Amino acid sequence: MSEKKNPLGPTGITVAENIKRLREERRLTYVELSQTLTELGRPIATLGLSRIESGQRRVDADDLMALASALGVSPNFLLQPRGRDRDTPVEVTGTREASTVENAYYFLEGVRTLNGDNNLEFAARSLPEFLHIRREARRDSWSTPGRTWIYRAMETDGNDVKWSVTESDESVLAREDEDD
Repeated sequence: MSEKKNPLGPTGITVAENIKRLREERRLTYVELSQTLTELGRPIATLGLSRIESGQRRVDADDLMALASALGVSPNFLLQPRGRDRDTPVEVTGTREASTVENAYYFLEGVRTLNGDNNLEFAARSLPEFLHIRREARRDSWSTPGRTWIYRAMETDGNDVKWSVTESDESVLAREDEDD
């Protein structure tokens, strides 16, 4: 039997291991998981699931999303290398050198690069447009009375980035408006 032209890399192996672990933790059979995936509109036969877990079949982007939904986790969770300690060394596809569990997590969250590039530029490019906060001249264009807004703000020293999740309610927005 010949070797595969493009075998699974470290991230593909991580995804396969995470799928198997989660399926077993939830005590799902291949049949049950396959049925759930079919109901979600992304059927994968039981043999396909077995091959995914053994590394014989790749998980494409659509499979990843459906499997994450079926297993009750985020797609990032399936991509995240495991390790009990944040400093546990891990391999991640597309990196120049070994990484850590913590760095892989922040990469998946769009906070830090794994290749030593500028973290601030990376984080800004990784932030989805709907999370960009834009203040317009009219207050009602960015605020709805009585609603609570959850948003991500970038905290930076000009080079490095950390996300902070912030909750602000109407009274906080009103105070911010008065300060302008």
